[in-house]
Amino acid sequence: MAEIAPFQGLRYNPERIPNLSQVVIPPYDVISPREQEIFYGCNPYNMIRLELGKAAPGDTETVSPHTRAAGYLREWQGSGVLIREDRPALYYYELDYSLAGGLKVTRCGFLCLLRLEGFESGGVRPHERTFQAVKDERLRLMLTCHANLSPVFALYSDPDELVDHSLKVTCEAEPIMEFRDREGMDHRIWRVSDRQAFQTVRTLMRDKAIFIADGHHRYETALNYRALQRERHPDAGDDAPFEYIMVYLSNLNQGGLTILPTHRLLRHLPSWSPDAFLQSASAFFDVEEFDASEVGRAQWAGALDAARPRKQTVVGFKSHGGKSCYLLKGRSEAVVRFLEGCSIPPVLHGLDVVVLDQVLLKELLALPDSFLADSDNIHFKHNLEEAVNDVRSGLYDAGFFINPTRIGQVQEVASAGLIMPHKSTYFYPKVGSGLVIHPILPHERVDAVAHS
Repeated sequence: MAEIAPFQGLRYNPERIPNLSQVVIPPYDVISPREQEIFYGCNPYNMIRLELGKAAPGDTETVSPHTRAAGYLREWQGSGVLIREDRPALYYYELDYSLAGGLKVTRCGFLCLLRLEGFESGGVRPHERTFQAVKDERLRLMLTCHANLSPVFALYSDPDELVDHSLKVTCEAEPIMEFRDREGMDHRIWRVSDRQAFQTVRTLMRDKAIFIADGHHRYETALNYRALQRERHPDAGDDAPFEYIMVYLSNLNQGGLTILPTHRLLRHLPSWSPDAFLQSASAFFDVEEFDASEVGRAQWAGALDAARPRKQTVVGFKSHGGKSCYLLKGRSEAVVRFLEGCSIPPVLHGLDVVVLDQVLLKELLALPDSFLADSDNIHFKHNLEEAVNDVRSGLYDAGFFINPTRIGQVQEVASAGLIMPHKSTYFYPKVGSGLVIHPILPHERVDAVAHS
């Protein structure tokens, strides 16, 4: 059961920060070191100083990027750069962005609090694996800042779009945030502070399963933080703010959701022969060859894309120095038989990323988990042309190219209580950090705030 609530958000003061594009950043886990430097130079109040601060010589447990983040958070509130809402609210959010070919898309969603619950309850469902080192680092940040600095991106099913409609008709007339970001995307956020709207949306959401799209580490970190806070504040009760997490909820039945493909680029491959690899692949795939000329690559890319609506398992392949591009079209019987032999559950058999990882990388190339877990050996890209060019230039030994995981597949896998391989999905665009912050003050009560 999903239990949502409004909250008194902490956000940038428009009088001090009139242009939010100077301070809002993508989630911490997609920011490169180069981008980190760029964000540091954008504005002294950029969220990078909170979410992904730079290390400094002489840092210790008590002086670190995390403690500096907590200091910035206190300082920015004290100086009026960040201001707290005077009443609880939900935040209805529309984002306009463009896809390849110039197609304009609008994604709708809303920011709120969601009561935390363990995955075993089935109410909140993950679909990707997490890494302990990342959760440990995020917990250290949370324990110094005592806030949700960015929301978890989660999905729910609402074919009739009743939730979005309820928010649209009750939001304030003018958006409280409106800006175009560095990527040319347009953001509009309205505040919803109507008490009846709170109850309507709470009721509509109550029977819905929540599927985590992006932010698995943040969600699990919040569970760990909650456990520690319960020990420190045993009398806080069920409505303490650490019992909740800030989320961005989006209807998976709308047309504005996009998942990008995540191509695999490999280097440092042990001695191998692309020709021998293709020969062995013929046991599981029909292999189609395309000339590596510009025209041939365009035909190859078009054939890969054409497999998407047919829901056909097809993987593109290109090796450095090779004169051809290839499509590996899975032969269902052979692939399924192999996956069953690996004890892969049937709901995962249709995922291109599972076939790629299990059959091509682990079986045919015999790459161990240790090799694939090393970020020096495998990189991930979402743009097909850029990825192919990186292989052609010699940055990588080989590239494997796939179509994006479908949203329905994410729902099926999560509903079955299963986990996809690492980097199976890339929901686009990401939900930025710096739109709204949820301060976690143990003396406050979420329900008391919501009904005051």
